[in-house]
Amino acid sequence: MQIILQTPHLIVREFVPENEQLYINLYKDERVTKYIQRTEEETRASFSKALLEYNKGSGLGRWGIFNSTDNDFIGVCILKPADSDSKKIELGYVLSYNYWGRGLATELAKALITYGFEQKGITKICACTDPENQASQNVLLKAGFKRQGNVFWYKKKLYFFVITR
Repeated sequence: MQIILQTPHLIVREFVPENEQLYINLYKDERVTKYIQRTEEETRASFSKALLEYNKGSGLGRWGIFNSTDNDFIGVCILKPADSDSKKIELGYVLSYNYWGRGLATELAKALITYGFEQKGITKICACTDPENQASQNVLLKAGFKRQGNVFWYKKKLYFFVITR
């Protein structure tokens, strides 16, 4: 298990097989998945795919977010080629409801941007949100992203954000 980055409150690391149930349970909370449509089968498949991707050694992927104080599971984040357009590097996150409203998503987004730009040499990162997800839009704007119109990803029209180095 490789640690990708650490902030004062967060540890972002690769998942291990024993984390699968944590991952699945996160996506069972309807508050968390209000803007994400995914079956349990799709959730299991994305977890398995994440584990396989670690072997490629790209330093990009889907990772777990854990509390740096007590190692509690906080959520999931990505910094990887977008599923909808592999030429674009996408940043994303899903946090457990218990961790909403604490500034952790902004802390995470800023850390992922720094990691992508400084450690991986990425020059442009994108993100998307449901038009109704004002909280995530605010996080992206606080992290330095600029809205660049709309995109049709994940089978729906979403707001599209970009940050460049």
